[in-house]
Amino acid sequence: MFKRLRGLFSNDLSIDLGTANTLIYVRGQGIVLNEPSVVAIRQNGRGQRQIAAVGTEAKRMLGRTPGNIQAIRPLKDGVIADFTVTEKMLQYFIHKVHESRFFRPSPRVLVCVPCGSTQVERRAIRESAAGAGAREVYLIEEPMAAAIGAGLPVEEARGSMVLDIGGGTSEVAVISLNGIVYSESV
Repeated sequence: MFKRLRGLFSNDLSIDLGTANTLIYVRGQGIVLNEPSVVAIRQNGRGQRQIAAVGTEAKRMLGRTPGNIQAIRPLKDGVIADFTVTEKMLQYFIHKVHESRFFRPSPRVLVCVPCGSTQVERRAIRESAAGAGAREVYLIEEPMAAAIGAGLPVEEARGSMVLDIGGGTSEVAVISLNGIVYSESV
């Protein structure tokens, strides 16, 4: 009930959750966030982990942290390697996009996933976004999102080849009639 009410005050988001960078797009505003997919984690004396920094601030810490702080990339090869840290990173980014709002955001979220991702990996992405506060989560394959974003005629009965070069994986796909006919991930 409250999630739906908070949703009235939230923007619908499209998220490219990449190995190197995370981008968030809001309709009518364009790309509103482009930050590194890096999280700095502080470990206290009891072994408990706390988020010290996220995004650009955490990337500045790479290779420069004391022993109790570790800067990590929670995504490997386009999929979640550390579920909890990815959820906290998404939560931070969603809140950052909505920071001028009075209510805690509860947006509908569209997340890009690699074509070769398994059902388990897709479920992890869906649950991570939901845990970060998303009201509804939709998934779309990265090459399809790239084709739509480039304005290619994805609904027509002719093939369009898309090459999506990312920080962790690169994908090539042939798209026709609103579907991916063939894809390969490297």
